[in-house]
Amino acid sequence: MMKRNILTLGLALSTLLLPGQPGVGYGGLTGIDWQFKSVSEGVTLSYVNYSLFNSVQAIYVVDVDTSAAKFEFGVAVPDSRMATSAIARQEGVLAAINGTFFNMREGYNVHYVRVDDSLIAVTDEGEFGIRATGVFTATGEIADILPWGPEREDAGAISAKDAIVSGPLLIDDSFDMPLDSINFNTVRHPRTMVGITGSGHLLFVVVDGRQPGYADGMSLFELRALARSLGCSDALNLDGGGSTTLVVAGEGSNGVVNRPSGKVQRPVPSILFVRQAEKDCNE
Repeated sequence: MMKRNILTLGLALSTLLLPGQPGVGYGGLTGIDWQFKSVSEGVTLSYVNYSLFNSVQAIYVVDVDTSAAKFEFGVAVPDSRMATSAIARQEGVLAAINGTFFNMREGYNVHYVRVDDSLIAVTDEGEFGIRATGVFTATGEIADILPWGPEREDAGAISAKDAIVSGPLLIDDSFDMPLDSINFNTVRHPRTMVGITGSGHLLFVVVDGRQPGYADGMSLFELRALARSLGCSDALNLDGGGSTTLVVAGEGSNGVVNRPSGKVQRPVPSILFVRQAEKDCNE
């Protein structure tokens, strides 16, 4: 079972007031009419195109209920950058989102990545305290989101089979984590997020943006408000912008359910995924 908990998306979203973010007005997160679609037993895709935060928002959520079936969560890294849908297809997943930040020129992950107990990448020193402030870990069906820093990385603090560092960490154990008022945090962009809580659900969330009339994108303050409205007690921001992609098996020609801001998928060096767990021969 998951360590943490998520509230059902069908519940009316609570009104949230977020003081302290400069220059942004907040509409109430209440009564949003989500569209739902079953992906498989325990996996639901939800979507809404809605006026929120005094802006137009397009939000896509994959909700995984680990009490309904057996799943495997993980991180995948291709030999070279590929579209999220292509990596997802290779891994045979139910759903996937793009992973952490990377060097756009050379293509390598700039944050710590661990896959199948093997170290794939380490965090660039300049990323600590800015974006490399949280880690998503997964071993089979057990997943968690935790704070991260150079001390933990130097100590080899990860025992999980898969792990990926990203950030900023938005919520940790129901506490809002500090966010500086820098442009990266306050300006609206497409966003990708993973969230978990203790009722046995995990969420993959993408917010489209940079597409006037369809989707403006969110600041990280707004993304955190969305995470709270969805019931997240832990939430981690991932790479966004042109990388933001959500793939769901069986959807469309390639599984992509959102609209990447560059009109086509940006090749990325990492993804987070969920797939059905292999059956135990003794069952």
